[in-house]
Amino acid sequence: MHYGYIINDFLFGTTSKEDYPLIDIPEYLINDIVEYCIPIQLSEIESYRSVIIDWIFNTDTTKSKTAFEIKPFQKYTVDFDEMIFPHFISCVTCIEVEELGFNLKEFFQPLNQKFKAIHTEFKKYYPSTQYLHEVKLTKIYILDKYILGYSFRLENEPYEHFFYNIHLESLLHQIIPFQFDDKPKLTVDIILEKINQVGVENLTSEEREFLNKLKQ
Repeated sequence: MHYGYIINDFLFGTTSKEDYPLIDIPEYLINDIVEYCIPIQLSEIESYRSVIIDWIFNTDTTKSKTAFEIKPFQKYTVDFDEMIFPHFISCVTCIEVEELGFNLKEFFQPLNQKFKAIHTEFKKYYPSTQYLHEVKLTKIYILDKYILGYSFRLENEPYEHFFYNIHLESLLHQIIPFQFDDKPKLTVDIILEKINQVGVENLTSEEREFLNKLKQ
C-alpha cells in the first residue's frame, strides 16, 4: 500500500505503488450507499439547482460549502447504528437528478478511457438500443466536498448502474498526504485534552516545556 484514504474511522480506498495513480475503492460499498441513502429531491433544495447542474458538468471541482449546506437534508433507510459502515455511509449525500433530463452523451464530454468503460457496459447490457441518448443520469452521490459517483438508468428499465466519478482519483491525489513521522502542532486545547484523559504526569517533556513557556 502506498496511500490510504480515510474518512472518520473507515479506510475507503488504497493506492499501491504498482498501480499508482489508480485508487482501489471496494465495490461492496456501492450496494450499501444505494440501499441506505434516501435520495434528496431537487424540490427540497431548489435554491441549489443551478449549482448542482454546474457541478454535474464540472465533476473535477470541489464545492465544500454546497456539500455542507445540503448534507442536513440527507435521510437514511435505517438508523445510524444499523448501518454496516455507518461512519462512511453517514458522510455520503445522494441527490435525485433524473428530472434534469441529462443523457449519457451529454454528461461525458470529451471522451476518455473511463467513459469508454461506462460506454462498454451499457453496450453489453443493451446492444440494440441508442443508449447514448436513452440512458439518463438519475442520481449523484457526494462524499465530503467531492462527487463520489453517479447512477444511470436506461428508460423503462428498473436497474440503475453506479459508476465512480471519473475525476475522483485526480481530486483525491490533490490532498497533501499525512506522514507517520509528522508531529501535530501543540496547542493548549490538545494538551488540556491529554491531561483530562491520562493526567498531567503523562505529559512529554516537550509538552511540559510548551506549558511552561505559556506561564512566562
